[in-house]
Amino acid sequence: MSRRKYLKWFFVIVSILAIVRIMFPSVVGGRYSDQKPTAKAAKAGGDVDSLGSNKHAQAGITKGKVVNFFNAEGSIAEHKLKGVWSYKDCAPDSNASHLVAAKEYGVVPVENIEDAEKRKHELVYIGANPYYKVRKLQASIPYLVPRAAALLQDISRNFLDSLEIKHIPLQKLVITSVLRSKDDVVKLGKHNKNVSPNSCHVYGTTFDISYTHFEPLEAKVDDDRYKKTLSEVLRDLRDQNRCYVKYELHQACYHVTVR
Repeated sequence: MSRRKYLKWFFVIVSILAIVRIMFPSVVGGRYSDQKPTAKAAKAGGDVDSLGSNKHAQAGITKGKVVNFFNAEGSIAEHKLKGVWSYKDCAPDSNASHLVAAKEYGVVPVENIEDAEKRKHELVYIGANPYYKVRKLQASIPYLVPRAAALLQDISRNFLDSLEIKHIPLQKLVITSVLRSKDDVVKLGKHNKNVSPNSCHVYGTTFDISYTHFEPLEAKVDDDRYKKTLSEVLRDLRDQNRCYVKYELHQACYHVTVR
């Protein structure tokens, strides 16, 4: 096709579309810029997209606090470590609560290791990640459902971010238990009273995070600042309805199930 013919047909098509637009304005819907946010969206914080919908509400995300890394004059802001008023009371969710969420978001309970191997298409491998370390597992395998894997990554990244803004030497979280088979639960229950016969770990929605052991990225530091920082991170995500959390005293870990 010659250049002249191409331009001729181009202007013909554009003219037809313009006429259709004038005669039938409804075919293109409302203009995005003319859409006004709903009262509910405005009340939620005014964070609306071009369609007038609240983006946080669509994603099921609770808007968190804004963190200021610098003061008004440009100097690095100081963020004091506060921790939580009670480790146990700020992570009080019962096994029954964990189990309801596990059944809703998890896989069919895994019977044994052989069964778990067949379920890998439903699960995400979490054994290698730059934000946390998975300890050598004795009675579980490093797999989670995608929803739980995303939660674990968010917890771990938030933990490192919190350490950074508080000027605490960086250490990664250590994951001590992940997906368990029913056979594993029975074996563990014989010498661990915290293991429930109705363990959430068989659904791939639950993991345990140590609050006494951390993997150093800089200097190895042993003090309670890391436990306090982890407790803050978990409290915030729990308040956002991202997870259920239980403080395990005897196993020295936080028991976390995705919501």
